[in-house]
Amino acid sequence: MGYGDTGYFTNIQRICLDYLTKNYDLCYLSAMHHKNHDLGADTIIVGSSHAMNGIIENELTLAGEVIQYCISSQDLYYDFEHIKKSVLKMKKPIKRCLINLGYYMLYQDLSLSTMVRVIIPSVYLNLFGETKYHNWPEAEKEDPLSKITFDEEMYPGELMGKLCEFWAEKALIEQSSYYGDLLARENCNMLGVKKVKWGSLSDADRRAYAENRVLNGHNKHIEHIKTREENGRILYDMVKFLADNNITTYFFITPYTDDYMRVIDLRYKDDIVKALSDLPYPVEFFDMNDIKQEFDDSDFLDSDHLNLQGAHKATALLNSFICMAEGE
Repeated sequence: MGYGDTGYFTNIQRICLDYLTKNYDLCYLSAMHHKNHDLGADTIIVGSSHAMNGIIENELTLAGEVIQYCISSQDLYYDFEHIKKSVLKMKKPIKRCLINLGYYMLYQDLSLSTMVRVIIPSVYLNLFGETKYHNWPEAEKEDPLSKITFDEEMYPGELMGKLCEFWAEKALIEQSSYYGDLLARENCNMLGVKKVKWGSLSDADRRAYAENRVLNGHNKHIEHIKTREENGRILYDMVKFLADNNITTYFFITPYTDDYMRVIDLRYKDDIVKALSDLPYPVEFFDMNDIKQEFDDSDFLDSDHLNLQGAHKATALLNSFICMAEGE
């Protein structure tokens, strides 16, 4: 193949797509930070997959221009890193910050979770710098270009790295949401990869799935007392930082299925309410599980993540909550 062949340029497209696919979380978050720097935002959202799946940015109309920094398994430490970076690089003043919490979030530390902390070298060390390993000092930054293979004689690595970054950034800013033409929502969830729909499962299977996820996972976080103490300090520093920068702070929890709520340790919620009440700064708090009649199993991808239909509902509720809180 020669440099003048059409196949040469087809391969460039393949390399760029492969780069984005293998580094999607990094590319998405990086693009959103560039968007904040170049275009600005009225509202930023931080959190984990519950917000990533549950909130549709362009339907949050009362929040103005919205940028969401949410990926699966993200914890409070990295939520705060997004907030600091956003304020430092903002094109225009940010008016409000929406912080998504899972019930167990005050007890979660991504850097101590051997199952999912692999995203720290590939995502956060590239995004925030090599010292942002939190409680995993052995973590080493991973070169995103190392995840793909191509002929570096025909396509020099330094050149392709810049081209891949540039294209991914522009494409994801055009999409301006985690899901879209570049990544389909239905292909990105724990049951979806198995081609299973939550609503098609029997009552017994849904109950068993939720019990396994909660009893063997989420409920065990409550044992992490030292993590809870550290996250209490992070929570305080985060809210103080937002208040010092005149940014209104909202905390919200997306809805979960009845099967999930039946087994989740509700001491988590009591702890969240107390932690927020004890803050010396005003914050708003909205738990969508308090109005569960708005949702049923047809709104979920699995036991605790919303599908597109559920996301429309959750976004409308969050819109209304902002409206009431701000008296509009």
